[in-house]
Parts: sequence; structure tokens; C-alpha cells
Amino acid sequence: MYIEQVGDRTLADCKVLIVDDQASSRIVLEALLEDTVACTSVGSGKEAIEYCKYHTPDLILMDVSMPEMDGHQTTALLRKKPSCAHIPIIFVTSSSNEEEESKCWESGCVDFVAKPVNACTLRNRVKSHINHKLRNDLLERLIYVDKLTGAYNRHYLDDYLPRLVKDGLRNVTPLSLVIFDVDHFKLFNDMYGHLDGDSCLWKISTTISDALLRPMDKLVRIGGEEFLVILPNTDVDGAKAVTERLLQTIYDLNIPHAASEHKRVTLSAGLAVKSANDNKTIDYVMLEADKNLYVSKTSGRNQLTAPTTESAVKMNALSHISKIKT
Repeated sequence: MYIEQVGDRTLADCKVLIVDDQASSRIVLEALLEDTVACTSVGSGKEAIEYCKYHTPDLILMDVSMPEMDGHQTTALLRKKPSCAHIPIIFVTSSSNEEEESKCWESGCVDFVAKPVNACTLRNRVKSHINHKLRNDLLERLIYVDKLTGAYNRHYLDDYLPRLVKDGLRNVTPLSLVIFDVDHFKLFNDMYGHLDGDSCLWKISTTISDALLRPMDKLVRIGGEEFLVILPNTDVDGAKAVTERLLQTIYDLNIPHAASEHKRVTLSAGLAVKSANDNKTIDYVMLEADKNLYVSKTSGRNQLTAPTTESAVKMNALSHISKIKT
């Protein structure tokens, strides 16, 4: 028996990625599933990996036999990415011998269906695995998500961050951390009350989450009015660009704050980066970001302090906005 809704999500809300090099096979699979879930199709393993950089499907139907990069190789690469590791993958294969079945399981699939595809079998297996994923997602939300803001919590940070550090070391990629703090938030609570304060934090959290463009980028609430944005595979220049955009996005919300020098709610930010070839611990990087946040808070607020090769220097990223709009 399948449950049509788990938490606030239904089967119709779920997305399936179909990966097959044959256009006719993609059309058939989409036609079989279109009345159950939303489908997107790509024609190669490389396209699937590129798609998953910016989208997170609820399930992947993966053709095994494809040129250049087959289903096993594609699945192995997806499983190495923390943002993709939890996505259930069903292999679609024309081979049913025992050796091929064993290879499918070893590659990390949760199930497989044989070609030619039986419509009833396919639909029911897709429903079954998506139902299971929806339940796991709901459980994860209960454990890892801050109830007030909808951002991830410290429990999630403790589990997720060490995996990202290992991923960065393995792939020789940088990891950027940005700590945000709501400027004059105590004054905001004193002036408008704690209910409006809670609403303010929720708006900020929702806006930042929506503005993060990659599934791998995460927002974590680490304190009362402090948030952490985690940017994997992002160097200092890329992190600066993201942070400046987020600061301006919150500024443009124009949430009234009469006690602020900008007459609206603003954020201060501190950035730090862990390169794959440095010896910094992740705790040290967090401390660097926190120190840079302190520089922003004590130097006028509504700005980012980021590291350079010489020292941590202040970047008055939005000073021109302040002059024009306040």
C-alpha cells in the first residue's frame, strides 16, 4: 500500500530523473510515469551529473549501457557527492544474468528493472522507493531542521560538515564557510516584540535558502540570530560573490528596523575558506569566519569581511547601496 502524501509532500510533488542515451527509451519511460510523478530526461551520464549540480531529483532511473560513461560509472560519481548520496537509483538493464545483477547492487543502486520494461512493475517500484524516500526525508527534517526558521540545525552541521571536508580533500576542492549575524537584532526584539523577531528570522532564513543556487549549498542556524552558509567547491572569490548577493537580497527585503542606522534589517558576514592543501582544521576555519564577522560588526555592519593572502580585510560590499537608499 502506498501513501500519497508524507508530511507536506505528495507523490505528484516528486521528481524523477531519467538517464538513457536512447531517445525512444526516454519517451517510453516518461509516458509510463507522467501520471504519477514529474519527469526530466537526459541523454548521458555526464548530463545527469551536470543536472544534479543544480537540482535534486527524488529518484533516478539509470540506463546501465551507455557510451562514454555507463550507468555504473555515473552512479559511482553521484554517490561521492554528499548532496546526491541519498538519492535512490533504479537501474534499467537489458541483462538479467547473475553477474550483472551483482554489479548493479555493488554500484549502489536500490533496485533494477529489466528491459523491455513492464509498465506495472516500473510504476510500483518507483512509487515504493519514492514513498520510502519521503519517509526518510520527513524523519531527517525532524532531526536536522530548526523548527522556527526552517534552516538546518547544529545536529545537521555536526554530521554534514566532516563529510564535506573529506570530500574536499579527496577531490582537491576548497570549502567556504560564511557566518551571518542579524544587525541590532536585540534592539529589533525590544522595539517590535519577539513574535515579530521570530517572523524576521524566518523571512531571512527562507530568503537565503531560496537564493542559494546549488543543492550542495546549505544554510544552518548556529545561534539565536546567527546563520552559517556552507559553500562546497567554492573558492574565496566565488564565496565573496555569493555573500555579497545574499547581503543585498536581505537588504532589498526592506524589513523595517527603526533602531538601525539603515532603517531596515541588514546582515553582517564573516568568510573563511579551507583549501584542500592547507592544514587548517574545520574548527579553526569556523573560528576565522567568526573573527571576520566580528570585524564586520565592529566596523559599521551591513558588510562582509573576507580573507586575503595577506590578512583579513574589510569589504564594504554594500556601501554604495547604503549611500543611495538611506
